[in-house]
Amino acid sequence: MSKEFVDGLFVNNPRENAPDFVKGSLSIQADKFIPYLKSKANAKGYVNIDMLESKDGNLYPKLNEWKPNTGNLEKPEPIERAMREDEEIKIENIPF
Repeated sequence: MSKEFVDGLFVNNPRENAPDFVKGSLSIQADKFIPYLKSKANAKGYVNIDMLESKDGNLYPKLNEWKPNTGNLEKPEPIERAMREDEEIKIENIPF
């Protein structure tokens, strides 16, 4: 996971007397955030940002650069033949 904080994006705690459903607010410093977004966009044009909670309970944004590893997917072995009705199933022949 990336350890990069998001430039120009700030999370503020809820204001005093805010209802329970208000978890906070975002402040965006446009002159820093827009170039940051453009520099971090993936091939589809998205920037993924996780909202994390610090040890003291404050929320903060963090860049998420996770990518699926599609190159190492194992293919299942093909089923070679169907069983005959009179064939006995042996435990040592079960592949799992």
